Amino acid sequence: MESKNIFTPRLITLSFLLCLFTGLMAADATEFNKKDDQGRKQGYWQILGFMNADVAYGSDAIVEEGTYVDDRKEGLWKKYYPSGVLKSEISYLGDRPNGFYSVYYSNGKLEEKGNWARNKNTGEFNRYHSNGNPQQEFFFNDKGIRNGTQRYFHENGQISLEVAIVDGKESGVMKRYDEKGKLIEEKKLVDGKLVEGSIVRYDGVKKSAEPMVEIPANAKTSEPTQDKTNQAHKFNGNGENVLYNQNQQVTQVGEFKNGRLWNGKWNRYDAQGIVTRIEIYKNGKYVGDGVLEEQQ
Repeated sequence: MESKNIFTPRLITLSFLLCLFTGLMAADATEFNKKDDQGRKQGYWQILGFMNADVAYGSDAIVEEGTYVDDRKEGLWKKYYPSGVLKSEISYLGDRPNGFYSVYYSNGKLEEKGNWARNKNTGEFNRYHSNGNPQQEFFFNDKGIRNGTQRYFHENGQISLEVAIVDGKESGVMKRYDEKGKLIEEKKLVDGKLVEGSIVRYDGVKKSAEPMVEIPANAKTSEPTQDKTNQAHKFNGNGENVLYNQNQQVTQVGEFKNGRLWNGKWNRYDAQGIVTRIEIYKNGKYVGDGVLEEQQ
């Protein structure tokens, strides 16, 4: 009787499936970092270390990843530190930040989260200390102007300052607390101006209005700058100056001391040259964000 090899069909089937799976994996591996016939980036992209100027990244390390549509970033993009820890998650529309975003410290803890629309913050905004405790709680209206109760916190999580904001100006009673949560001062403001005689410090003394600026004890300080003045002026590190970045965009405006912005504003730009934040400094310390104007 003629013998039959009953294993042959099964081996052929397994070999076929293996080849098919390998082919699909190879196809998937080529489905990112694609350009169309016009040289425009399309679909999912991974920007790797060898494609980036920052030498801190390994050649195969992922610097950022997300989707391009006609060479423009769309949807959620993720950036990473050279260590591989997530650095930021930013939603894009037409190559500009739009919608939810979050920024992380190098230790992986959340640093900041909020919503971005028309080149300004809108809605709830939260910033955190590197230990995970809250640092700031703001609310921005649809025009990017702070509104409602605004809070600052000590690094230990205790509230530091609380005040109501109406259309970007302090209104009502401003309260300050020490690191144990004890109320140490109250003052009344109307339309951003201090009401005469309204300062109350809880040592039993009531004082009249003083020309002082509220600066939380944990506020970050300005750093020495790498920016420069234009060719018509020499920057000596002190006095009133206007500084520009290498793209000739205004970065810092105001009074400087020993090379640091002391009183004034600092414009922060993204990689596309769009102003993403205006930081306000008083006595060398960051006190909050200014209002971003609509950019065309």
